[in-house]
Amino acid sequence: MASKRQRRDSPREKLLAEVGRQVERRLGGSGSELAGSQQTLAYLNWLAWHCSEFAEVPAFLNAARVDILAILHAGALGVERTAHLHARSLVENLVRHCYFDSRPSLFVARSLLPEEDVRDVWADLLEEIQRLPHFQPALGDTAETSFLFSEIVHAYQRSSRFVHGSTARYRSLYRDIRSIDLDAERAGELDAALRRLGEACLLLLALYHLGAYLLISQPIRRYMLRDAMGLGGRARFLRCMESVPVTWAQHQRTAALRTWRERKRKPFPTRDGLLLDRKGLALVVNPRASTKS
Repeated sequence: MASKRQRRDSPREKLLAEVGRQVERRLGGSGSELAGSQQTLAYLNWLAWHCSEFAEVPAFLNAARVDILAILHAGALGVERTAHLHARSLVENLVRHCYFDSRPSLFVARSLLPEEDVRDVWADLLEEIQRLPHFQPALGDTAETSFLFSEIVHAYQRSSRFVHGSTARYRSLYRDIRSIDLDAERAGELDAALRRLGEACLLLLALYHLGAYLLISQPIRRYMLRDAMGLGGRARFLRCMESVPVTWAQHQRTAALRTWRERKRKPFPTRDGLLLDRKGLALVVNPRASTKS
């Protein structure tokens, strides 16, 4: 009897029980405080999964999907700071994806380094990916692409304030599990910030993986524009896509189709040291590995 009572009253059991009660209370509410951003992030999660089948280096796309799930989980529980922590990580992983996916040799070299020697300066990676041809078509005629990167920077800085900020606005004042919650004002602010982040990330992925995006059926793309984006985000997305030259769009679509067909038949090796298939990549060759038995 004593052992059963001890297990029932253990800190772990008390914690899980209180979390369960908090979830039940939130289920009894309207549940609409973060509905807009949840819709946007759910579609972003799907788009990241879709693009991973065409990526040279899908590792960071998979990490970004983990961040999206964590944001949705934290938002549903009302843990604002955790949602922003993963929002910052999401931005970092998508920028890393664009950088290393366009440079698979560097990804392989990076993977061979000792963990403590790996250094990613996010600002440098962000600056480098803006030079990629994927983001060039809109630069001449419209400011939408530069708007995209200013939105990425804004989202990163906003989430960083929740990680490093010391003012009252960015401090969490929870007393216990039961007190973790968001009032209507802060829930609205979080919803707007996450939706703005999600819309920028959708545009980033659609431009970088333009061929994969163009292979998505029209009904799904229509859903994204209608339900997963607000009016402003939708207008910016469409203006940016309209500025993409037809020849570039056709080239990217053809390249995506070729990648899909090659991976569907069988895995194939690359000179970078990767084995590519529909599930992504595997590091198969270490150029410094000894061949001696």
